[in-house]
Amino acid sequence: MLEYIGIGTEEGARLTFGGRHLQDGEFADGYYVEPTIFTDVKTDMRIAREEIFGPVLCVFKASNLQEAVEISNDVDFGLSSSIYTRDLVQAYEYINTAETGMVHVNAPTLGGEVHMPFGGLGASGTGQREQGTEGFDFFTETISVYIDHSAGAKERSRFI
Repeated sequence: MLEYIGIGTEEGARLTFGGRHLQDGEFADGYYVEPTIFTDVKTDMRIAREEIFGPVLCVFKASNLQEAVEISNDVDFGLSSSIYTRDLVQAYEYINTAETGMVHVNAPTLGGEVHMPFGGLGASGTGQREQGTEGFDFFTETISVYIDHSAGAKERSRFI
């Protein structure tokens, strides 16, 4: 996390909040990083293009929904995304155009309900979904069997 925070700063993103390694008191025996927020992020920056599985948030400005979707889709990864809006028409437009495996409306992207499939698109996915009934598919090998019951019917009728 600290390496990504350094990269973001070096590339010109503005570190607006956090970004420090927490080491005092209850954090002394662990590897903790403050929640971190970057603004003035550009889509070609590494912190914008790579998945950072930690408390680092990149904030982009978009003038409309189409531009926001273009920013969101301009990466190789597509695990999860979120939109906050009171306009359900725009929410559905986002759902239909965002290239992510999970779309949240008026909710954060963290976690997921255990009964819902979990997985991403692009470089964020392995193909199969985890959780829900789709999770069983990962451990299931399906075999298709075709049987022609009419072949040899005369031969079988001798034995009946």
